[in-house]
Amino acid sequence: MNYLFGSDGSGLDRKGHALLILLDLNLPDMTGIEILQRVKENQYLKCAPVVVLTTTDDAHEIKRCYDLGCNVYITKPVNYESFANAIRQLGLFFSVIQVPQASP
Repeated sequence: MNYLFGSDGSGLDRKGHALLILLDLNLPDMTGIEILQRVKENQYLKCAPVVVLTTTDDAHEIKRCYDLGCNVYITKPVNYESFANAIRQLGLFFSVIQVPQASP
């Protein structure tokens, strides 16, 4: 969270950086849902693609993640076809959405 939102918590430190967020829903300090919601509500981070990679296969949780703005949802253990499909979806995302260039 400190890396994403920076020392002041605004997310401004990441403005203009290329980001890809790989997110588990089952984390010790806060839930992945809370993190996803904060990222997608943040003006500087909301365009960052988010891949949820988790053991949770509950249809309600999957829908909730997509409703909050995740780009790809993959359930562990990962099988090759699911992973390959997720990569294809990310490629489509990058071809449609303008992603900020990485800073030098």
